[in-house]
Amino acid sequence: MGSQAGFAESERVALRSGLSFIPLDDDLVIFSEESQSLVGLNATAAFIVQGLQRGAPLEDIAKALAAEKGAELEVCVLWVSAALDVLSSHALLAGQKAAPGPHPVAEFLDRRVEKVPPFEPRDPALEGRYRLLGSNTLIRYGHRSQKRMVDTVIGHLQTEDAAAAALTIDIQNQFWKPDWSEWLQVSSNIYCNGKAEAHSERLSSLGPLVKSALWVHSVNAHDFLLDLHAGVVGRDGRCILLPAAAGSGKSSLTAALVHSGLGYYSDEVALIEPVTFQVAPVPLAVCVKSTAWDLMSRYYPQIHGLPMHRRDDGKQVKYVSPPAEAVQQRPAQVSHIFFPRYAKDDPTELVSITRLDALARIMDQCLALRLKMTPGGVRDLVRWLSGIECYALTFSSLDEAVALVKNAASFE
Repeated sequence: MGSQAGFAESERVALRSGLSFIPLDDDLVIFSEESQSLVGLNATAAFIVQGLQRGAPLEDIAKALAAEKGAELEVCVLWVSAALDVLSSHALLAGQKAAPGPHPVAEFLDRRVEKVPPFEPRDPALEGRYRLLGSNTLIRYGHRSQKRMVDTVIGHLQTEDAAAAALTIDIQNQFWKPDWSEWLQVSSNIYCNGKAEAHSERLSSLGPLVKSALWVHSVNAHDFLLDLHAGVVGRDGRCILLPAAAGSGKSSLTAALVHSGLGYYSDEVALIEPVTFQVAPVPLAVCVKSTAWDLMSRYYPQIHGLPMHRRDDGKQVKYVSPPAEAVQQRPAQVSHIFFPRYAKDDPTELVSITRLDALARIMDQCLALRLKMTPGGVRDLVRWLSGIECYALTFSSLDEAVALVKNAASFE
């Protein structure tokens, strides 16, 4: 589109209609309501977009940029070309239309229930009541071994509240004998309000499936704006978010921060509420992968005596229930966001990042949106983020990471 030689005389490029342009510090967020996409641009790219909005020729935009930045014209031509490439890659130029993405989650759920027969009412062997996000769940077990395993994952959520349950989970069992074993195995069919949810071949995979069903239904019954994959800790009505992908050390860091005296909101779910942008407590047990059992035993020595569970992804995990005194009961305001990444051979360090960078990382860890995003909603999101300190945390030492986070967030 451009080169060091410059652009064609009077060459212009138009932006697609229907876009919203929202400043964030010195940077810019472009929102497309049609494709429900957010694109962050740094200050230089934002300057170029302003020129495109005015309808200026590309050569004039490059010259204005050279005067603004004190840079060579040839360099600014390259910057303009790079910005156009970014805009094009997100289908933000006139004549482009973003294609809808795939929906792998639905396909995965279909595979999970293909082994489950239609629901038929049975008398349960025993029952349990659980409460999460103010929503009650009744679980009816076909065998006491099922409740024993499930309670090692969600037993701390049990309640004596006999109010009507919004969700009823039926776990119906059948016995089978593998060729290699002399012992009978218990497999389980899981139903939510009479609808097939999942099949568990062995007891070791039952707990994670039931936990998933309970928290997904509880979250869907709750009023939220964003559902982020993040740890959440804090106290006194203030909290910090730890958004990160699997394998980042997020759960270990969350557990270590709680052990250091901070309150516990969640290990993996940050529900950002509408209007207030507060975070609701979702105190699920901390899920610890086998690679971190020895490390976590420093903080929770009981972990070696806990049963092993096998998740859908094949990973072996254990669930550590949060200390009752650490579990927070009320939503809290976010003051800081730390994006953790465990790297065993790197020094532990904390680096301040731009809020534009933080917004991109947040959206990468956004599991769900309650409502379709609107320009007004995105402006509110950007306004919320503009008041939060944001950091990238690389760590090889949990103790050092805890100290850095607590100092930066003034939680000493």
